[in-house]
Amino acid sequence: MAHIVKMTTQHAATYLDWRYPEPYTFYNFPVSVSRTELLNELSTSTNDYYAILDDHENLFGIYEYQFHNGILEIGFGIRPEDTGKGYGKQFVQQCIAFGQQRYHYFGKITLKVANFNDRAIYLLQQLGFKKTGEREARSFGTPVTFIQMALIQ
Repeated sequence: MAHIVKMTTQHAATYLDWRYPEPYTFYNFPVSVSRTELLNELSTSTNDYYAILDDHENLFGIYEYQFHNGILEIGFGIRPEDTGKGYGKQFVQQCIAFGQQRYHYFGKITLKVANFNDRAIYLLQQLGFKKTGEREARSFGTPVTFIQMALIQ
């Protein structure tokens, strides 16, 4: 994880091409969804998206930040070929630290994780996140249960 930059259209296009293996295919952007629409969402959203570049300036991961009722919500992802290799803890800690610095925010941090993603849930619990609820949703037409988690500092 060499450095963090504001996500560009090129980074977003690379991100949309990521393909995760089972059981994580849920995180793949469906080919049936308009690529232009998704790129537009990433570039014009009220959320802040950042690209994490490796030492070769290739996209390693993404961070997403948004505020709901004054509380910071984060989202993140690591490129498929680098998941499960032990980068998660440092990656999430860096996401939190960057968000705190960028927004001068040191309060409660929330996130949502798909309930089948045991690997991520375990990591988040190790970092001090606690389950605060569940929410049924649809993502690109697919039903999913999200676990809501919070880190209170």
